[in-house]
This record gives sequence, C-alpha cells and structure tokens, in this order.
Amino acid sequence: TADIVAYYSSDNRLKENIKPINDALDKVKKISGNTYDWKEGFEDIHSHTGEDVGVIAQEVEAVMPQLVTTREHGYKAVQYEKLTALLIEAIKEQQIKIDNLTIEVENLKKQKGL
Repeated sequence: TADIVAYYSSDNRLKENIKPINDALDKVKKISGNTYDWKEGFEDIHSHTGEDVGVIAQEVEAVMPQLVTTREHGYKAVQYEKLTALLIEAIKEQQIKIDNLTIEVENLKKQKGL
C-alpha cells in the first residue's frame, strides 16, 4: 500500500502475447506533466509535502488504465515506472516521423539544387 520502488521481473521468458504499445505518441500527448503542491490534511492517505512533479492519474487512466490503481481509500495512484514503456514507444514513433521529414527535406534540397 505504500509508495515503494522495487525491481520487477521482466525476463522475456516469463511473458507471452507481447505486443508494442500502439499510438503511443497520441497517448503521451493526452497526459500532462505538471508541477504542483501537495494539499495538507491528507497525511492518512500519503506522506508527500510541498512542491512536486508528476502526472495526473485520471489522465493516465484514460489512455493506459493498466498503469493506474484505485486504492482502498478511493484515491488513484500511478505506476510511474511503467510509464517508461509508453515513453519508449512514443519516442520511437516520433523518431520515425523525424527520419521521414529529414528524408523529405533532403529530397527537396536536391530538387532545388541546394
């Protein structure tokens, strides 16, 4: 129930039905990265105080519901470490777009004799 970071088993031999995350860039575009201040008076729910950085659980839940859990007190929590897979696929999608645009620019330069 606490916010604990640990290693997770990730060996390929333990997995089946492996599929890349589709439309990862579109999913990332629907999640906002934010700075915020934790509200006081919720010490029974979390131990965070002051200014912080993160995402909004409801936004993540809308695009990747398996990364969000609703705890027994009704508040949502994000498995931040699992956002990495989404970000990796989004970067790869973005790189394909960049590579295609680079080729297009080079072709246009050649057509113009530049």
